[in-house]
Amino acid sequence: MATRRLNRNAGISRIDQIEKRTHGFFVRLRREKKIFNAFFADKSHGGKRNALEAARKHYRKLLRQHGYRSRRDWAQIARRKGASGIVGVRRTSLKRGKREYRFWLATWSPRLHIVRRRIFSVRKYGASGAKALAIQARRAGVRSMKD
Repeated sequence: MATRRLNRNAGISRIDQIEKRTHGFFVRLRREKKIFNAFFADKSHGGKRNALEAARKHYRKLLRQHGYRSRRDWAQIARRKGASGIVGVRRTSLKRGKREYRFWLATWSPRLHIVRRRIFSVRKYGASGAKALAIQARRAGVRSMKD
C-alpha cells in the first residue's frame, strides 16, 4: 500500500463548551461498524497545545492499530442505501420544460479533487440496461482510481 501524508488534524475536532466548562480535543476513528473515540482536555494536559499533541499521538496510534484506508477503499463504503445497491450509482431524473429525462448516473473520483460522471438514458437503454451500464462504468472508474 502506498504511503500518503495525512491531514495533520484529521479525525480530531476542537470542543469548546463554555457553559459546561469543557475545552479540549475530541478524537474519532471509525472502522467497519466500530467507533473509537477519546477526549483530551486542555486542563488535564497542561494547555491547548499539549492536548492537541496528545490527541494527534492517539489518532496515529489508532491508525496503526486499525489500519489506513486508501481513496479507493473510502469510495466503496456504503453510506446510505440507494436504489441501485451500489455505492456511486443512482437513478435520477432531470426536467427540461415539460419533458422529463430519466437516467442512471455513475460517479467516481479518479484523482483527488476530480469527479467523473457517466449517465445512461433509461429511454435509450431501458431501465435495467441503463442500470447495468452505470454499475459497469462505476466499477471501471473505481478500478482506475489513484490512491
